[in-house]
Amino acid sequence: MRIEFLFKRLNNFSGSKNHWKIRTTIHTLLEIYTILARTDVRREVLADLDRYIIQMQRFQSIPDADNEMATNLLDDLNAIKEKMMQLGTGYLQPLRDDDYISALLHRHTLPGGKAEFDMPRYKFWLEGDQKTVKEDLSRWINVIKPICGGIEKLMWIIRESSEPIRTAATSGQYNHQIGKTAQISLIRVFLDNASVYPEISGGRHMIAIRFLERNKEGQFVQTEENIEFKLSLC
Repeated sequence: MRIEFLFKRLNNFSGSKNHWKIRTTIHTLLEIYTILARTDVRREVLADLDRYIIQMQRFQSIPDADNEMATNLLDDLNAIKEKMMQLGTGYLQPLRDDDYISALLHRHTLPGGKAEFDMPRYKFWLEGDQKTVKEDLSRWINVIKPICGGIEKLMWIIRESSEPIRTAATSGQYNHQIGKTAQISLIRVFLDNASVYPEISGGRHMIAIRFLERNKEGQFVQTEENIEFKLSLC
């Protein structure tokens, strides 16, 4: 979900010519790289792809299932899996070997470390030929684009795998018992009430949702109101 969030931010800013937005694009790219470099995300994506490919194949044999949708999803998943396989385990190597990205990564964790007085070369690049800037950004983003796109598709499938049910939290508190055979990857809360927000916690056997509001003193406390909402366990 973090990669999905960062990739949305990356796409939002990557087409801009504004220096500050380009800086945000670069910063976001480095954040994504840091996550991908620390964990074997590609292996996890491949495992999830295999799991959903098997599910779609099962749906195709169910009489009441939407066979066309299952077939289309199966084609999409197989195409994503093929891209993941083509990437290989060293797909981040082009970024590691890039002298420019390497220099930026070196100062990425230092607050303000990419300021112009620390990295005059960065400022020179930002204010240089816009065609070069665009080409460089595109080349860097294309390294992580296939796996980020695969994650986006998987997250869409997970979210669409469950219909939301209408329920209510008594005095701002809602508890849900998890069955022994239940497999929950994601909890979604749909809320029309803009005066409160949900705080979700839980474990293998129980999900707890508290709805909090801001009181007159400016503190965030659990509301005493009964809150109607929709819950989706994906």
